[in-house]
Formats: sequence, C-alpha cells, structure tokens
Amino acid sequence: MKPRIDNLDREIFEYLRENARMPASEIARRLGYITARAVRNRINRLVAERFISIKAGAVPERLGYPISADIYIDVEPGEIEHVAQRLAELDEVFYVALTTGDTDISASTVAVSMGALQEFISTKLHTIPGVTKTKTYVLTKILKQSCDWTFPETLPKV
Repeated sequence: MKPRIDNLDREIFEYLRENARMPASEIARRLGYITARAVRNRINRLVAERFISIKAGAVPERLGYPISADIYIDVEPGEIEHVAQRLAELDEVFYVALTTGDTDISASTVAVSMGALQEFISTKLHTIPGVTKTKTYVLTKILKQSCDWTFPETLPKV
C-alpha cells in the first residue's frame, strides 16, 4: 500500500517542524485555504498512521551534558538484542541501533565531562554481559540532531 501523503500534508508538516506546538488554527490561517478543523484532522491522521510523531526532546547541553559521543559496540554472537536493550535503558544513551558491517551496535551518548564519559564506558558499558569491544568517537560539532533524548533521572550539579 502506497503511503497517503499529499502536498497539504507536506505543508502542514513543515509548519509543525517550524514549531511543533503551532495551533491548527495558526496553520490554517497561514495556509489560507483550509479550516483549523481540517488541519487538526490531517495532523491526527498523520500521527495515527505513524507518518509523523510530535514530541518534546531534552537538550543535553542545556541540562549540563556538553559532551556527545558515538560508540560502536562489538558483541558476542547471540547477545546483540540483549546488549542493545540494556543500552537503551541507560540514562546517558539516547540512540541505539543494530548495524551491519564492522560493528554490531551503534549508540549515541551524552556526558557531563570527558571523565564522566570514560567512567560510563568502563563502569556501565563494558560491564554489560556480551560486550567485547567498543570504539568511541567524541562529537566536536553537531550539525543536525533529532529530539528524542529524555530528561535523565538525575541532573548534574551545574
């Protein structure tokens, strides 16, 4: 079945990307040819059919987590799903994916300092049963980022 996305859906989506909290009435006003109710119905359909999601995401830097890193993880055979699930449960981790190629799992993490990143790698990551090897790349500048990271249980003292 071909996805049902038309130009109006695309226009509405662009306004939501500009401001996810933009009221349907404002989107309708800007479009100039559709009612707020029709916009709300379109948004509800796009969300219900999982073409879009509307959510808030924490900004790590503002919460005291200025260090971001990508970690590539090699895992013992048969343990990939288990290790990925354990990673997904950690506050510092905001992205986990199974991969193909030279590594088994890709994860993105945040830390309050380089020391905290090292501590995370040695005391949390390397203690997960099945992890055999990691490669860590500290990100010096992020040009594009999704907003899926949540508030961690405890925030650093800033």
